[in-house]
Amino acid sequence: MDEIGFLKKLHEEELRDLEVSAPSPAGLAEVEVCKPELTAALREIRTQYESIAVKNLQEAEEWYKSKFADLSDAANRNHEALRLAKQEMNESRRQIQSLTCEVDGLKGVVRAEECFLG
Repeated sequence: MDEIGFLKKLHEEELRDLEVSAPSPAGLAEVEVCKPELTAALREIRTQYESIAVKNLQEAEEWYKSKFADLSDAANRNHEALRLAKQEMNESRRQIQSLTCEVDGLKGVVRAEECFLG
């Protein structure tokens, strides 16, 4: 759009220069002949620009979808790893509690035997 605006501005300046330098009817006819050509050229430039913009938009959407899918996969893997780590931690806690109870029980047995023998 910037390029189109620039070309329009350049065209207007060229028209003003032509009007100042050659205000004859022949010069005006020449300007009138150039107008459709410039309009066609601007139309072609706009069409090219729009096709490039559409292509860039599609590429950006594909890139975004790809990155989003990658991040979603990574998040799912991390979530699963976290879940497994929590399971392991809970199992370790249960084992520690079980072993602590067993040690306490054995300490009680040792004390009882010490009292019995002592």
